[in-house]
Amino acid sequence: MNFNQILEQIQSRKFVPVYYLHGPESYFIDKLTKAIDKEVLNPTEATFNKSVFYGADTNANQIINSCRSFPVMASHRLTIVKEAQRLNKRDIEKLSKYVEQAVPSTVLVLAFKDRHAGLPKKGAVAAAKIGVDFHAKKLYDRDVQLWVEQYLQESEFEVDRGVAAILVTNLGLNLPLIENELEKMFIFLRATKQQKLSKDFVYEMINVDKEFNVFELIHALSDKQVFRSQMIIDRLTQNSKINPAVLIISNLFRFYHNLALVHNLRLTDANAIRNQLKVNYFAAKDYVLAKRKYSLGVTYRNIRHIQQVDLKIKGMIPTQMNERHILKTLVFQLLS
Repeated sequence: MNFNQILEQIQSRKFVPVYYLHGPESYFIDKLTKAIDKEVLNPTEATFNKSVFYGADTNANQIINSCRSFPVMASHRLTIVKEAQRLNKRDIEKLSKYVEQAVPSTVLVLAFKDRHAGLPKKGAVAAAKIGVDFHAKKLYDRDVQLWVEQYLQESEFEVDRGVAAILVTNLGLNLPLIENELEKMFIFLRATKQQKLSKDFVYEMINVDKEFNVFELIHALSDKQVFRSQMIIDRLTQNSKINPAVLIISNLFRFYHNLALVHNLRLTDANAIRNQLKVNYFAAKDYVLAKRKYSLGVTYRNIRHIQQVDLKIKGMIPTQMNERHILKTLVFQLLS
């Protein structure tokens, strides 16, 4: 089952004995854990029937003893193990054996937030057989934008085209942060009885100048607008707290990396680019424009420039320039 199917099952109160949640994208693991915590027991039942453990502060015996206790005036017991990746190997093996013979009246949540940590194969197979085995895969740029678009579609508001791209461009790939910002916007719109989530409103709410942001920088670079590109990077770098260098660099890398794909896949039409790269139509038009302005060789050169700057910002390449000077010089190099 995918995330939405599991969430729907939980909200329908169709519980299973084991939820084995694992993988690098902690957002989905946290959402499912919270949903289970909310739905399995009411507050009164939770007093006697809920146990929450943290991998670094517990062991398998404590967890298993909790799981094997009978419910008190409730249909289920709930045992949640957070940060399960911090359990030692022996404890994980013990838990794996429990999963193979899990108590039906207990709902056990095992949350492993790590790419490589998890149950041994037998335990994972058993979890999938009697419960849920959910791998929270790492989301990449296009996945996050699709997720934001889906999130917006499920809201009750009319949404301007390009809002998802603005959020990803300016907030990065941090799903909890994007969700939190959107929920704040939704609360305001409901309170003021507005029906539309506009681009201008989004820029204002995330404290980004709609004329001087990473989104506009990329648009200017795609058309090799030298003066405007330099003006935008100058304004962006005036406040590193609002516009952190790492976010600027990651978005520039994404743009030129995708442009290299456009060249290599020989994409010329905005619709083809949109479908292949999973970007919005406006971003696709930028790539059509940029393909004419930057050859494949120059695109690869620019990717190398960005990688060098990334190492400088992280202190891995010595430099006498400050962060602002580094980024302004980068934009000059990208345009040359």
